[in-house]
Amino acid sequence: MERVAEILDAKPKDLFTVEPDHSVAEAIDSMREHHIHSLLVVADGQLLGIITDRDLRRKVEGPGLDPSTLRVDQIMTRSLVTVDRQGTIQDCIRLMADNTIHHLPVCENGALLGMVSWSDLMELALKD
Repeated sequence: MERVAEILDAKPKDLFTVEPDHSVAEAIDSMREHHIHSLLVVADGQLLGIITDRDLRRKVEGPGLDPSTLRVDQIMTRSLVTVDRQGTIQDCIRLMADNTIHHLPVCENGALLGMVSWSDLMELALKD
């Protein structure tokens, strides 16, 4: 069975992040620019949270708030589900399904190594 390490090794090495004190508008611009659906929130090398399309819909658009006046740390998801490089594809699918998420940060020994998305898993499944 394939492992998370194999997915990370096959992906581009770019990891898009945002700092917690940046505006939500800046995060939205970055997500649009890179054609992605989430950004990891990192400060001083520490993973603090994630901001996703879902966060934007529920916490900004829904209540009608102005993204230029909000900071990322005001709307980010703080409770993270992560996986390590030795995790299997099955582990990722189970974690995503059980937690209703589409993005899994990959961490080992406190270090952020990358991210596995639902799209990564679907591409892998369709490759066979």
